[in-house]
Amino acid sequence: MVLHGKSEETCDIVLRQLNCFWPTVVDRQQMLCAVSRAIEKTVASYDASNTMYYLQSGFSVLNTTVYAVFLYHLAHIIGAGGAELADKLYYLNKIINCVEWYWNIELPEHFVVEHPVGTVLGKAEYGDYLCVFQGVTVGANFREMQCIWPVIGDHVTLYANSSVIGGCRIGSNVIVAANAFIFNEDIPDNSVVFGSSPGLTVRRCTADENRKMMIRMWKPGRG
Repeated sequence: MVLHGKSEETCDIVLRQLNCFWPTVVDRQQMLCAVSRAIEKTVASYDASNTMYYLQSGFSVLNTTVYAVFLYHLAHIIGAGGAELADKLYYLNKIINCVEWYWNIELPEHFVVEHPVGTVLGKAEYGDYLCVFQGVTVGANFREMQCIWPVIGDHVTLYANSSVIGGCRIGSNVIVAANAFIFNEDIPDNSVVFGSSPGLTVRRCTADENRKMMIRMWKPGRG
């Protein structure tokens, strides 16, 4: 991925955006270091992907989808040293991109989104090579006062307005179709799931079918 902007420029933009909403005083050198690391993480994800809109445009604060992922990484990195600035960055991402990705969730090393408006990603366990589309919800269910979160495998794609809620185990190499609603159910590896719990339709895929589906999102040999 080509970098259309230096870390210093991105850092200045983030600080100006923060100060539009909250007076923010930071150690600029520490912030610049965190911005550089967040750009590296974002670039690593998109370099591994086949998402159609980003192969040429590269990292830019004007690419709002890539910028949303960058702001998550930045907040997550900053959060290791203190919550207040991380909270502001999370809130900034919510204001600008309308995403609910709190900074202390652990999204995977390779994480990309397309049209992420309205996505809510809770404190699930996420496998690597995750892709989500607009309106996706990953959330908890309460059982006897315990909060139960999904466990999601590697190479999972959650299409528009799909939901994974509660005590679910989503296998690896799984496509969750648009508008699917999975509640307290397990989905096996190498499958496509449609419909709504408790009446889900799960179609198992051959290795060749699975390869063709996954190449839509990720370059061959990734993961």
